[in-house]
Order: sequence, then C-alpha cells, then structure tokens
Amino acid sequence: MASPRAFAFALYSTGLALGVGSLMIQAAAAQSGAAAAGPARVDRTLHPPDPDARTPLFYRAQNIDGVSEKVIEAWGAVELRDRTHRFTADWARYDAEKDEIWARGNVSVKRLSDTISGPELRLNRATTTGFVKDATYELGPSPSRPEQFFARGHADELILAGPDRYEASNATYTTCRASDEWLLHMKELDIDQTRQVGTARNVVLYFKDVPIMYTPWFDFPLSRDRKSGFLAPSFGSTGRRGLEMTLPYYFNIAPNYDATLSPRVMSKRGVELNTQFRYLFPTQRGQLDASFLPHDNQTATNRYGFAWKHDHNLAALLPGLSASANINKVSDDFYFTDLSDHIRSTSQTNLPREVALTYNLPYVGMAARIQRFQTLQDPEAPIVPPYNRTPQLLLNAQRLDYRGIDLNLGGEYVHFDHPTLLSGDRAILYPSISYPIKWGGFSITPKYGFHMSRYFVDDPSREEQWINRSVPIASLDASVVFERDLSLFGRDYVQTLEPRAYYLNIPARKQTTIPNFDSAIADLSFAQLFSENRYTGSDRINDANQVTLALTSRLIDPGTGNERLRVAVGERIYFTDQEVTLFETPRANRISDVVATATGRFSDSWLLDSGVQYSTDRQQLERLNFSVRYQPEPGKVLNLSYRFARELLTTESATTQIKQIDISGQWPITSNIYALARYNYSLYDHKLVEGLLGLEYNEGCWTFRLVGQQLATTTANRTNAVFFQLELNGLSRIGTNPLDTLRRNIPGYSKTNDAVPAAGRSDDWYRP
Repeated sequence: MASPRAFAFALYSTGLALGVGSLMIQAAAAQSGAAAAGPARVDRTLHPPDPDARTPLFYRAQNIDGVSEKVIEAWGAVELRDRTHRFTADWARYDAEKDEIWARGNVSVKRLSDTISGPELRLNRATTTGFVKDATYELGPSPSRPEQFFARGHADELILAGPDRYEASNATYTTCRASDEWLLHMKELDIDQTRQVGTARNVVLYFKDVPIMYTPWFDFPLSRDRKSGFLAPSFGSTGRRGLEMTLPYYFNIAPNYDATLSPRVMSKRGVELNTQFRYLFPTQRGQLDASFLPHDNQTATNRYGFAWKHDHNLAALLPGLSASANINKVSDDFYFTDLSDHIRSTSQTNLPREVALTYNLPYVGMAARIQRFQTLQDPEAPIVPPYNRTPQLLLNAQRLDYRGIDLNLGGEYVHFDHPTLLSGDRAILYPSISYPIKWGGFSITPKYGFHMSRYFVDDPSREEQWINRSVPIASLDASVVFERDLSLFGRDYVQTLEPRAYYLNIPARKQTTIPNFDSAIADLSFAQLFSENRYTGSDRINDANQVTLALTSRLIDPGTGNERLRVAVGERIYFTDQEVTLFETPRANRISDVVATATGRFSDSWLLDSGVQYSTDRQQLERLNFSVRYQPEPGKVLNLSYRFARELLTTESATTQIKQIDISGQWPITSNIYALARYNYSLYDHKLVEGLLGLEYNEGCWTFRLVGQQLATTTANRTNAVFFQLELNGLSRIGTNPLDTLRRNIPGYSKTNDAVPAAGRSDDWYRP
C-alpha cells in the first residue's frame, strides 16, 4: 500500500462487480495521483441502478483496502455513514456479503440522538444487531421521540438487540448530564425505546455514592408516556397514623382508562388498601376512588371511603341529553380527620350523593336529580344536616334579544326530606321580561318578573299544609361608561369611570308560615348589591324598595386590553323598613354598609385582591379581606392575606367570628436551596389553623423536599405530619409526595425542577 493518503470511498453493498471493481481502480488512481501533493481527502459515491438495493454505506478514512464484492477495510480516522447511523473508529472492516461492520479503537456510534462509544463494535446493518464492548452510552430525545428523557451510563457489554432496543450487562444508568449524583447499578438492563420502557434486574440505587435502595427487579419509563408498573413508594409520619408507607402499582390498561392500587401501611392504624380507576370514552368519563382499612388498631372498627364521579353524554338517545353522578360515602365522622392530611378533606361536613339527568335545547334547559347527603359531625361543633332533595326538577328557558326583548322563565319542583325536621314539597315558577336599551356608553334595563311559589308541608297538625306565595319583582338598572387616556408612573392606560344605579321594588309578603328548607342570609358583597334577593335559596323573598349606587373605575392596558386595576365602591339606600326576615333582627337603618373592592395586577410581579365592608351606622369595620402576592419569577413567591369578619350569622342561634392572618411563600436562600412556609393563624381563637415549614434543594438532576405540617382537623384536635421526598429527575420520586400540599398551602408555588414522575400515571393522563 502507498503511504497514508486521505480520500473518500463510497460503497453500496449490493455487490455489483463492475461497479465495485471500477471504484477500487478509481480509488487506487486517486492515491497514486495524490502522492506528490501530500495527504488529501476525496469523496465519492456510487449509485447502483437497482431500486431494491440496500442502504448505501459511505466510507471516509486515511487508508482503505478491500476485495471486490467481499470486504472493505479502512484505518486512520475512519468515518462510516448510512441513512441512520454515523460510525467513527481507528479501524473498521465491512463485510459486504453479511452486511456487517466490525470496528475497533475509539469507536463511536451515533443514531438520532443516541451515542454509544467503546473500544470495539460489531453490527449487522440488516438486523441492527450487534454489541459494543466496555460501552458508554447517551440516550436522548429526537424528532421521532421528543418526550424521551436524557439518560447516560456505562456497561461492560452493550448488546444492540434491534432497532431502538439495547441490552446491557453490569450497567449504570442516570439522567444527570454532567455528574453521577445518583446512579442505578444493575446486573442487567433492557432499554426498549419503541415502548419507551427500561427494565433492570438486581438493581442498587446509589445516591452520593451511598447505596440507599435495592430491588431484584425494576422497570421505569424513558419518557412521560404512561406505563404499567410499581410507582415509587412513599414514606411519612403523622401523629394520628404513626409511620406509614404506600407502595402504588399502576395499571396502564388502555389509552383511555387506567387504575392504581395503593396498599398503605400505618404503624398505628394497620393496612389500608386504596384503589382508583379512571376512564374516558367519547360519550362518558369518570373516576372511582375506594379505600378500605380492616380493623383500625385505634378504633377496632372497619373503616372505608368511596367516591365516584361520572359524566355521560346521551346524545345518541336524544340530542342534548346527558347524565351525571357524584356518590360519596365514608364509614364514620372521623374518617378524614384520622386518615387525611388535607384541610379540604378534614373540613368536609356534607358529602353529596346525587344523580342527575339534564336536557338542553337552544333556548331551554331542564334537569332532574336526586340529592342526599352524609353529614360528618364534629362533637365540639355539631351542625344540622341539610335537607335531601328527592327529587328535584329544574327548568330554565331563556330567549335573549327577541325583537330587542330578553325573556326568561325559571321553574322548580322539589321534595324536601329530613330525618328530624319538617318535610315538604315546593313548586316555583318565575317568568320575567327585560328590555335593554343602549346608547353608546349609556345603558338602561327595565325588568319585571312574577315569582310564584306553592308549598306543601307534611305536618298534619298544621292548619295550613298548602301555602301559596306570589311576589312581583321590578327593577331598573342604569349605567354609563366614561373613558380617558391616562399616563401613570411612565405607563399609558385607558381609565374608565362607570357610575351605576340599580333600583329594586318587591312588596312584602307574609312568609312566617313557610318552612325554611334551603335559605340562608347571603354575605354582603359588591356583586350581592345588585341581586334581587338577599337570601340564598327560595324559601324567603325579601321585600325591597331600595336603590344601589355604585362607582367603578378600571385601568386598562391599551396595547393588550388587559385590565390592570379595578376599584369599585357601592351601597344601598332603603326607602322602607324591613318586614321579611329569616332569623336575623330586622334592619333599622336606611343605608346599608359600604362595600368596596380593589383587584388588579399592577405588573407582572404584583397581584392584589381585596374587599371591605364598613358600617356607616355603627362606624366600624364589619368585613375585610385583603391579599397581595409578589411573584417576580417561578420559584419566588410571597403571599400575605388577612381576613376579618366581625359577626357571621350561620344559623338561628349561632354566629361565628373570623380574624385570621395567612402568610406563605417560596423563596431561594441560595442558588439551589428554597425555603417553603405557611402560617395561618386565628387571632380570635389564638391558635394555629394550619402551619407549614420546609426546604427544597434542587441540584439539577435531583431535588430533595422536606416539609413539616400542622393542621387543625376538628375544633379540638390537630395532627402533625412530616413529608420528605427525593426526586430523581426522569426516574422516580422516593418518599411522601408533598407537592399537592405545597400547591394548596402556597399560592403560586412552582417546582424548581422540570422533571416529571418517572413511572405510571400523570394528571394529564389522556387527551382525546
């Protein structure tokens, strides 16, 4: 052979004798002609006429030799390319008959975004099978699999087991890009990129070079796609349950339905089995949750919980027809307080059990439902259970802008049932007509309706079991919008000034003989100033001869149309004394409390939401809600809120007072350590409602969270909980998941890493 020369050689492995022979002659001539000029590279490609020929293989090297139709051998900066692979090595040999590559010395193979390197490679191009000795690999996302995680590792031998599949022995695996902060050491590893699943045997998880977990078998996803298998176990400790561990198993049954089975071991309670089944079909969707704790060690009883939500589109039977169900049941009053860490669960008092059928047409909507409740009682603060509705029929017909007129018709029939209170029936029909008139920024809307009710009280001792009530309702709503350009703090806005007057007239009707099935006093708010009835429900219709005066001003970004700030203030003026009451003292003054609100996003970092109710008669503050959020970027958020209510009338004989401060936040202490906290304290009761303190440490490819929580579960009881979680990006989360707790306690909380759960389910579990 001549001294090393740089040239290119292209070979199609079809074995065309003349083509290969002529190419070899051209290559030799190129070498001889270049002898005087020194090293050079020449690229050539042969295109065989056979359309069924195999994929071409391109050679580039400093030296090349071979036999026509048999073998090509190259050495010195060898580069081989075909349509899907790129190989580099010190030496390479290609067997054309077997369509096989053998390479040695600094071998590197790149396919899509996968890279494998080692001292030796054998590969059959036809079957994409072979091996790499002492292999180092990197796997990552590509256009054909954009959801795949980045991963890398080492193996004594990496077997190429076909397209998108690798088998490794004595291997490591991590998603850390630049370090080995955590590693999976395994005897065997099978990576199937077609199914996006990795399977390992005899696995030891090393964290900071310390072994922390062993399992004889382990499988994990390579992407965000769902798959069946064990999810990461969760561990924790609470005062009511002791040490606990949950090991979920996820069943990816089909793209549109799945299930999770989660045994939960609690040192103070026993073993609880939790199950969840989710489904989504073109015409129906729902979720079923069930749990069972046989023989609670603390109560010596069997305890269980059940919840089912279902929505069903029955348009195939009748267009516009649909059905729904919401069924909830627990074994006892203290089920949530003993077995849950969420205040939204522990504060539940009435669990609904209802089924409904709805029918919607362009102008008419109808519904029928049966609704019952399970009431969970706190012995320190017992409540009266609500009425069951068995059944309830609803009608809502509406035709807007019919020759300039808006027509509305509301109707209801319901049977109220109660174990200890009066039962009865109620039928309502409420037609109304309104005529909106608009001139530029001015609008006025007169409205007239007639509310008709008929009751039957199931009490033979009453003189009147049948009660009728007819109430005319008239109102006039007028408003005007003024606009002007405004420059404030160097920014341009459009400012509006929107005065509004709302007159309401409802004559008084005697209603003391009507039972109270579902009415209560509505909280006074800015929106309630413009409502027809100060009571919720329909058992009381207030008398009214009053006008509401209000003024609203908004700042609008002229470039985007976004509302930056809204400030509103209003009050009622009463022209007559109050005659209709529920269980409150009749109003004596002629002016209502003043209600004001201020909400807005001054910038991308500041958010304000506040409301105040002030009594001009008593010259004192009645209600105050104030909250402000500062969030300059993800991972940095501070929340401050204050809530005050001088007196809330809850029942005929019970009132409650509220005075609470709530502070929460997420803030970096260093570049990768974040502080997490919430402090919700009742100033009236002088006790903590809910407190949380934690740290989140983000090291890039792993994140650790440690959170402590104290929660008032009932009036007299509270529970403590500790959450700790190690999240290995792209693999798994180990420990007790505090993310739901953090999102609920810290508005605006965001994860400091972008990883997703590595196995099984996600809340975005299916998209049609």
